[in-house]
Amino acid sequence: MKPKLDVLVIEDSELDSKILLQLIQAGGFEVHSIRVETGGDLRSAINNGHWDLILADYNLPMLKGPEALRVVQETGKDIPFIVISGGIGEDLAVQIMKAGAHDYLMKGALARLVPVVEREVREARDRQARRTAEAGLRAADEQFRVAREIQQRLFPKAPPLIDGYDIAGVSFPAAETGGDYFDFIPMSTGTWGLVVGDVTGHGIGPALLMSEARAYLRILARYGDEVGDILARANTVLTEDLGDERFVTLLLAKLDPAARRLYYANAGHPPGFVIDRNGALRLELRRTGMPLGLCPDVSYTPASPVELISGEIVVLVSDGFEEAMSPHQEMFGRERLIECLSANHRASAREILARIHEAVESHAGDGGQQDDYTAVVLKVL
Repeated sequence: MKPKLDVLVIEDSELDSKILLQLIQAGGFEVHSIRVETGGDLRSAINNGHWDLILADYNLPMLKGPEALRVVQETGKDIPFIVISGGIGEDLAVQIMKAGAHDYLMKGALARLVPVVEREVREARDRQARRTAEAGLRAADEQFRVAREIQQRLFPKAPPLIDGYDIAGVSFPAAETGGDYFDFIPMSTGTWGLVVGDVTGHGIGPALLMSEARAYLRILARYGDEVGDILARANTVLTEDLGDERFVTLLLAKLDPAARRLYYANAGHPPGFVIDRNGALRLELRRTGMPLGLCPDVSYTPASPVELISGEIVVLVSDGFEEAMSPHQEMFGRERLIECLSANHRASAREILARIHEAVESHAGDGGQQDDYTAVVLKVL
């Protein structure tokens, strides 16, 4: 099947126009064309039709080649403009090429016509494909920007001010939008929920699912403060929505400020850490159940309460910190993370977050960030 070609011919000689079109048809194209002789007809043809190619005589009684080129350029359309003339001299040919014409041919030497047409049409279509791809990327970038802005608004604007505690949280997404989540949730009994979670994957889909998980947790926390029960109820509704390809790991801890006690349940999430006042690892907040969304009707038994002691820090993290890879494909790992926490345990909660982020970024080097980094630090004053 011959490729179709829409050709606009600027020519006062009907015979010369037919010769050009016959040569192009003989070159393997199915040609549709019209012929114009004036600037007005040229504007009308361009505005009312789609053209793959323009063939323009240089010297027409009512429309010179440079003027015709300006008319085409003023439309803003990217149409290959090939000048074909009986002989205008090298200087004029160079001038119109510098002005934007794509090629120049002599009417008495048209052996190059078909190769020139093939090249210019191919390059024009390549340019259009690039523009379309770039426009798609810009649209996607804008969608990601808006999604990121919405997601950032869902993160707490500031940590809660609780007498006797210093609390901070942060999330650095690997993509424009991430699947990680952290939150500080006021609970029904005057206690506070501290949350770090992670939906499998990156991008808009996981970000939407994490927003859904956030909404469920906040609603459930209004009517109860049993961490295991909250996770079980959230799991039931998320299982219906996540499908077979997604799941959520999540560590939910309940802080009782007055009793200086922490209750937690861990749905398949990396362990949290309790670092004592001397910087040593005292306790890990290990998994107490499977990730959310894999199976309905799962129970999540809370772990034994954690008694909090002055000078300790509790750190909840996503797996992005430990799994950060160096350019030599070496993981940052659990030991480095604990060492960093130990070295900085006397700093403020916000400073501790900054230090572990700096350490992971330094480890990753030019390899860049491959996963979201999210953490919450609770410091007992």
